[in-house]
Amino acid sequence: MTPLMMAGLELGGAGLVMLVVAQCLGHRAVAAPDRDAVRAEVRDTLGRDGHAASVRIYRERTGAGLLEAHDAVRRIARESH
Repeated sequence: MTPLMMAGLELGGAGLVMLVVAQCLGHRAVAAPDRDAVRAEVRDTLGRDGHAASVRIYRERTGAGLLEAHDAVRRIARESH
């Protein structure tokens, strides 16, 4: 069984459709990021490098847009205090 088929089985019907479309468009299928690991990395980056660097990390790890990443980093910062 190919990795694409295995990912499709894990994601269900909608996920399989998204993977097939991505494959047809020439995009590489990637696994969803581990939410807890992303949150931990963002918290660490917040303390060390600040908000802008944390937004960049969030975007790189999740594929989120700028506004979504900014809002997520603000939520993570609030939860940390």
